Amino acid sequence: MKFNPSDMITGAGKPSQQTSNIRMGEEGFDITFRKGSSDHVVSRYHLFMLRSAKKEFNVPAIFTRKFKGVPFSLLYDFEEEKVYMVTLGARRRVVESIFEGVEGLKFEYVNECLDEEIDPKTLWKYIAFPLPEHLSYREMSERSASAEYRIYYDPERLADVYNAMKGEKTKMLISFVPAPEAELEKEREFYEEQIKLARSGGYASREKKVSLLALIGNALSSQFTSTPVHDLSKGAIYEETKVTQPQMRMDVRRDYIARTIVDMCNNAKLTNDSVFRVTVIGYGENSDLLEMHFRSKFPCVKEPVSMSEELTYGIPQGGGDVMSGLFASNFIYFPKGYELEEKEKSLKIE
Repeated sequence: MKFNPSDMITGAGKPSQQTSNIRMGEEGFDITFRKGSSDHVVSRYHLFMLRSAKKEFNVPAIFTRKFKGVPFSLLYDFEEEKVYMVTLGARRRVVESIFEGVEGLKFEYVNECLDEEIDPKTLWKYIAFPLPEHLSYREMSERSASAEYRIYYDPERLADVYNAMKGEKTKMLISFVPAPEAELEKEREFYEEQIKLARSGGYASREKKVSLLALIGNALSSQFTSTPVHDLSKGAIYEETKVTQPQMRMDVRRDYIARTIVDMCNNAKLTNDSVFRVTVIGYGENSDLLEMHFRSKFPCVKEPVSMSEELTYGIPQGGGDVMSGLFASNFIYFPKGYELEEKEKSLKIE
């Protein structure tokens, strides 16, 4: 569905039952969402459509790090086989300069907003974590910067989802919202404490509140161990149990998860990496099929999702859990050899 910049969009009759208006600002669109008696404003909305991606490229170094501090989202329209990007707050020229820095990648600016009807019954939302599947501690200590990207960035997982869903009537919106570095530091402190507890013996708190990232890790590890995982919805992670050194049997899976996350946090601090909260939302007629493929690729936790005007415009959504840009880049995929015909210049969202 196209949006004419001179028109005002109202949300009456849409599932969210709220109103919005859009105006062309000095730099992109400014959108105001009215919810009851309060207003929510987003500025410098820009929409780009991927026209070609001829080669594989270094996503962690080129993309997420340069988008540090900029909220953005990717929309995969599987039926139309098109990829869109929405950015907020940044000048158009800044975003285009990032695209120009990637050889073989071409985005086209679209002077419109993503506006579409969404059936709320088809919506789902996941918080996921791209845990590396095979990594020895020796590799962790000896890796170079380029080897590190190969270890932690695996485009094939999302590539498999994309290839499986081409032509299906469904869409996937992936949101990247900048987060403070202090939040990543909290993750590091928490998991360092868990490593110490596992190695020295002691009490692990049954009701310690943790982030969704911790829940994802524990949900995954609980599949491989008999260690109790209590009340995941509230963030309790271990049963309070005294572990003595002579009887200790280290849970390799939990230790691996903790070390991976600590390493992620340390690396982000050393390299001045970006920090994002990542959320994945699916919707459309065949969203159940998309959900099956997505959750088979990442350890993840399903979250409630509500219909909103913001979602229809492809705006980056709140929530998600914190991770470094290097890890967040696992949720970015541009199909190698992707090329749109020149006749498909117009935006088509139905």
